[in-house]
Formats: sequence, structure tokens, C-alpha cells
Amino acid sequence: MVSSPVRAPFRPAEADRSPRPRAAALPRRARRQGLVGAALVAAAILSSACGPATGATPDERAAKADDAPAPEAAPAPAPKATAPANGFGSEIAWRGFEEGLREAADGGKAMMLVVHASWCPKCKDLKKSFFDPGLVDASRGLVMVNVDQDEEPRSMIYSPDGTYVPRVLFVGPDGEVVQELKNGQRSRFHYFYTPGDDLVGMMKQAVARYGQS
Repeated sequence: MVSSPVRAPFRPAEADRSPRPRAAALPRRARRQGLVGAALVAAAILSSACGPATGATPDERAAKADDAPAPEAAPAPAPKATAPANGFGSEIAWRGFEEGLREAADGGKAMMLVVHASWCPKCKDLKKSFFDPGLVDASRGLVMVNVDQDEEPRSMIYSPDGTYVPRVLFVGPDGEVVQELKNGQRSRFHYFYTPGDDLVGMMKQAVARYGQS
């Protein structure tokens, strides 16, 4: 009987059993320097990007606030009429007869009193003047009243040189006619005006007399 040859157990080569080399570890200081460098690069990128400035001092913020334009104040609303215009300009803040006298007295302003009549052709002609923007602007410094002489008999009190129409008078805060404020172009009917007369100039004199603007 032939015996089988005895085989030696398999063993890996010595070279295969030797440990594999590891990557060399970076020194700790080198790693710290690398992290610092990366942080600096990131900060440079962020600082170059567009965005709001940060880190302003309180003085710088206050200076910027001072340089900002102040908001414009809203214009005061124009006064509204409380009495009919009767064709004498709808953009004017007309008042009733008694209301106008009270407002002039309380506000220390002159009242411009326009006395007219429905049958008067000269009154119709004068109405055109009250659509003039210059007259409308001048009216804001006065208390404006227009009355039909036939409907408001008390207007007859304001007739220094006659009850003709139209007549335009300026009444002071004391309720009296300011006789100096009259149409200097006329030798009679001193409070009679036509579209060719300087009514706006007389209105401005009345405004200046009582210190209104």
C-alpha cells in the first residue's frame, strides 16, 4: 500500500504578511495653518460680495440719518365753500353773510363783499374775473362773501356811496367798510369794478393790510 505524501500547510509569503504603509500624518501645526488660510480666503470672498455695510459706528449712523432728506409736509387742504358761488367762481371758498362777518372778526381778516343782483348785466360781466387763477389765489387770504342785494337786504348797509351794483367792498374785522380800499380809477362809484379793473391788486392790498398770507 502506497502512502500519500504529506503536504506542508499553506502559509502566505512573508512579504504579504508585513503591515501596509500608512499615509504620513500632517503635523498638527500645519493643519492649524491650513484652517486659518481657508478662513481668510472665505472672509475675502464674502467681503467682495455686494451687500449692506456692517459695523458702522453710532456717529456714522447718525450722520447718515442727518443726510437723509426730510419728508415733505403735506399741503394744507384748501378751505371749502359753505355758501353758493352764484356764478362767481366755484373754486373760491364762499361764506354766507353772517358767517363771513364772524369769521373775519375771529380771524382778524378782511372780508371781501361782492354785492350783485340777478337782473344786472354788469354783474354778469364781472363774474368772468372770478375764474382768474390769480384772483382765486388772492382770495385765500380773505373771507369771501357774495350776496344778491335783493335777497339779502342787510347788504344795503354796506353802501358808502350808493346802492348800485355790482359793488365790491372790503370790510375789516370790526365790521366796518375800509374806505381806503376802493377803485382809485373812478371819480364816483368808488366800489364799482369791471373785468378791466385791477381787482386782484386791491385784494392783495387788503390781505397785506391785515397781515394775512
